[in-house]
Amino acid sequence: MEKVKVYGYRRVSTEEQVEGSSLENQKQAILRYADQHNLEIVDIFSDEGFSAKTAKRPALQKMLGLLNDKKSDVRGVVVYNLSRISRDMESYFKDIGYHLSARGVHLHSTSENIDNTPQGKLMRNIALTMHQFDNDVKSQTTTDNMRLVAREGWWQGNIPYGYVRNRVAIGEKNRDGKRKERLTLAPDTRNDLSEKLRSMLERFSKGDINQAELAQYAESIGLESATGGRFAPQSIKNLLTNFAYAGFVCNKMTDFEPVKGRHPGIISLETFNRNQAILEGRKPDTSQPRFSAEYPLKHTLLCSKCLKPLTGSAPTTGSGSRSPRYHCVRCTGTGSIALAKAEQIFEEFLRDITPTDGLVRLFREIVRRTASKKLVDVNEELEALRARTSKIDTDIQKALQAFIDGEITKEEKDQFQSSLRLKRIDLEGKTDQLEDAQRLNEATIDYVCNFIDAPARMWLDSDPETKVEFQKMVSESGIVFDIKSETFGTIGLTPFYRLKDIKKDPSESEESLMVTSRGIEPRLPG
Repeated sequence: MEKVKVYGYRRVSTEEQVEGSSLENQKQAILRYADQHNLEIVDIFSDEGFSAKTAKRPALQKMLGLLNDKKSDVRGVVVYNLSRISRDMESYFKDIGYHLSARGVHLHSTSENIDNTPQGKLMRNIALTMHQFDNDVKSQTTTDNMRLVAREGWWQGNIPYGYVRNRVAIGEKNRDGKRKERLTLAPDTRNDLSEKLRSMLERFSKGDINQAELAQYAESIGLESATGGRFAPQSIKNLLTNFAYAGFVCNKMTDFEPVKGRHPGIISLETFNRNQAILEGRKPDTSQPRFSAEYPLKHTLLCSKCLKPLTGSAPTTGSGSRSPRYHCVRCTGTGSIALAKAEQIFEEFLRDITPTDGLVRLFREIVRRTASKKLVDVNEELEALRARTSKIDTDIQKALQAFIDGEITKEEKDQFQSSLRLKRIDLEGKTDQLEDAQRLNEATIDYVCNFIDAPARMWLDSDPETKVEFQKMVSESGIVFDIKSETFGTIGLTPFYRLKDIKKDPSESEESLMVTSRGIEPRLPG
């Protein structure tokens, strides 16, 4: 009797390879079955490491394609058991069984009694149902385990940009001397990646730049996207809204409720909350101009005609290259000046307004005495602000717990937490100001005096953002600049730099300015 030509099909997942269902075991069972039932194995197709919940498996699809060929004389498929070819009834009948029956191909199982009789079809359906039930139970168990792992703060899923994998051994050793492992995150310190990311996220929390400008800022500090270029708008938003950067796990396994993670945050929870408030339109009040990495002088230089800030732009030249320039968009006839030329003139201007050595020493003494007196008051006020902030954090966590316990709705929780976060942002602003005052020590005083003593050098050596901050110290409201004559006016200079123009009695030495009566603090002239 002529043998019936058949294909063999085998499949394993990683777990099943160690449970006795290896590819080799399945192959031997298929060969024995074929020999016992007068079948000729034409070929054996293998899928390794694929789930049987769907038919999207390369070897299976290749086999079905060959069976659909009208020239095919293969009339059967042999599997170790039905779970090898499918663990989902709907997928089997729609994506596999239909193709087999349409070509008159019979499905054989080495361990299940199935054929084309009514009893055989019933056994096939029962077997498929049991395999699907087993798969569903395993899936539910896996989901429950993943929820437990997530609630314990361990990381699962894709690794966020700025982190690397960090596996931690937990629990007791098993029989083979190994321990279970859990995945957590560690900051990626290569090329200062995590530090640059922290700087970027904290920069946005100041509330004075938008997301497009944040991408520009990232580029200015050498932070590239995961693909090696400038961050796309959606990537910026994803970074700003990712709870992982605050040290939390927040995904579908935690029902999208934040859980304190086992990994360190790149930014503080306070910074993250501030960024969310800004993204939601609750932008903290600020009178500071927007930051521009490419045109740091555009909010400092004032048009000599309308006294409004100059604008920076880069028109295209006849050769097609960009020509960055400063100009006034409100006034006609004022002309424009190349960016490089303007910065050169501004550098010369900073050198011209540098105070005398004696005046810098006087300033140093004033700051030192004033700082020591104010430090006591600052510490007391900081302690009170931190207590209020801690109370708000406690209330936010209580609202979360009340929601988890079913005492309040999600809408009530969100509304209450949103109100508290607004108050927290206000307290953070006040705390930041006081902490800046608290950090005013000898090193800070020296740094400030170095800037005052050599503003041109400090400005040249600074990054774009710091340049803007330096310019505010020289002129809080901006400096008048005549583009045509390339000269600066005196309007806008801070009082300290105006001191350079004050004449003192030639007979009075610089040292005499430092002498004051006991109990009387020196005061700046003017």
